[in-house]
Amino acid sequence: MKYIIYILLSFNLMTFTISAEETRQVDKHEHGVGELNIAVEGSTIEFEFMIPGADIVGFEYVAKSDEDIAKINQALKTFDDYTNIFTLPSNSLCELNGQKVALKEEDEHDDHDEHDEHDDHDEHDEHDDHDEHAEENHNEFYAKYSFECGNINAIKEVNFPYFATFTNSGELEVQFISNMGSTSFEVEGDEPLINTDGKI
Repeated sequence: MKYIIYILLSFNLMTFTISAEETRQVDKHEHGVGELNIAVEGSTIEFEFMIPGADIVGFEYVAKSDEDIAKINQALKTFDDYTNIFTLPSNSLCELNGQKVALKEEDEHDDHDEHDEHDDHDEHDEHDDHDEHAEENHNEFYAKYSFECGNINAIKEVNFPYFATFTNSGELEVQFISNMGSTSFEVEGDEPLINTDGKI
């Protein structure tokens, strides 16, 4: 498993060098675009998703209202069942042996709340424009799933009900690596699968 993580890290560095512009777009949480790393080692296959909150719950700001928090919790519950996100061929005999689902939040402007007490000072009216910084706050859904497979070579394709589950989603940028080499895919809802035949 450590080897898989090492491979992913190395591959991500190569990907950054080769396609830095695309990587920057994903880092900026481009709406409708999620990122997925798939690594295969021996009989183990691992999936690691990093998806902007807008693709999942329709917003990227840090959830504070009861309604937004409920949407986040429901989405996390949906990720708990990986079959809502992707499916593997049944004859691959893959069994889930580990997973992690989390929401990563970045709220860099919470410290501006202290300015609320200065509302009676004209000079602090300029702080009203901090509202525009809300767009810089991000929530990102992170999900990682690891499988041990009895017949891993039977994985000829991976299907993604993800697009039907989360209708705000538009694309997954997939980096796939195994001992056969590495490749990348761009997956969209009108053809929600990748062909892995000959790549494992």
